Formats: sequence, structure tokens, C-alpha cells
Amino acid sequence: MSSHLLTKNSSSRSLNLNKSFLISAVIHLVLIFGITFTTYYKLPILNQTPVINVKLANANIDELGQQTSAFNDVNELNQDNPKSMLNRKQKSSYQSLKVKKLEANSLVNSAEAKYLNLWQRQIESAGDRIISEDGIFLEGQRVQIIATIDSLGNLIRSEIALSSGVREVDLLALKILNESAPFPAFDPLMIEEYGFIEIVRDWNFSSG
Repeated sequence: MSSHLLTKNSSSRSLNLNKSFLISAVIHLVLIFGITFTTYYKLPILNQTPVINVKLANANIDELGQQTSAFNDVNELNQDNPKSMLNRKQKSSYQSLKVKKLEANSLVNSAEAKYLNLWQRQIESAGDRIISEDGIFLEGQRVQIIATIDSLGNLIRSEIALSSGVREVDLLALKILNESAPFPAFDPLMIEEYGFIEIVRDWNFSSG
């Protein structure tokens, strides 16, 4: 009788261990495949697409989880351009801004998408005119610019974030940016969330 009970208890423990092992294995598989799928899904596909950083004042979103003491002195290339100069009062009002990054394939609301489209069209229109007037030979140079725009559409900061290595091309990029301003005023929905935007953009120049 006791031998039968021992055998039964042993079988029961073995069954419970097998169940626990199977449940544990299933959970681990779900976690492994779930994490793998999530990581793959969130990887951005950036194939010759620009990266846009939008800095939001008074926003509740802080995707980078950090604050920035946003604005240093304007780039040396901009010092002679009054449109790109910031006074001390403006600088002090930008000292604790939260940053939201928007890549080319990120979701934006309709107001932001419309604004970025208008901004780009205005830049391209001025760029075509200025390049044809200046007659500079361009051969695949790439430059990264920073444009900070307030809610009224004023360009309050412009600088080179990544130089092309050719001073004339850098100056050309700044000239295009500054002469494109002013830009459209913000949509009311945008103004409700932030007071200005900072756009970081890669530009590729080519004479062809």
C-alpha cells in the first residue's frame, strides 16, 4: 500500500515538474520572439531620408529624457548676418527645453506635416534661385543645417551642424536658409503645444 502511494506521489511530482518546465519554456519563447519582433519592427528604414529634430518648448513629451541648455552662440559663419543673431533675453528663455526627435518616417500630426512641407518648399524655391545666381559649382557636397523658428515664422537661429568641408558651400547653405525666411506662422494646434521648432536637416548639393 505504501509502495503504491509513493509511486503515485512520485508520478504526481514528475507530472508537475513537466508542466512547470513546459510553461516556463513557453513563456521564454514568447518573451524571446516578442522582444525580437518589437526590436525589428521599431528599427527605422533610413535610405537617403533626412532626419528632422524638432525641439518643443512647453511640451509634455521628452523622448530623450533630458533637458538641454539649448542655444550657444551662433556659428562663426553667421556672425555677420543680423537674421541669425540671438539677443540675451531670447537665449535665456530657451534654457530648459524638451526635445522630441522626428525622423523622416516618424508619425507627425497633420499640422506638423503641413508645416514641414511648406518649410521645405520655401527652402527649395529660394535654393534654386540662389544657386543659379551664384553660379557655384557643386559636386555632391553634403551639409547639415540647424534652423530654429518661432511661432510667428521668424528664423531666430541658423547654423551649420555638420560642415561640407567647403566653406563656400557652407555659406551657400546658410544664405539659402536665411533668405528663405520668414516662414509661415505656426498652426494654432502647434502653438498650443510649443513655442518654436528646431529643424536639423541634411542637404545634398549637386550641380547635376
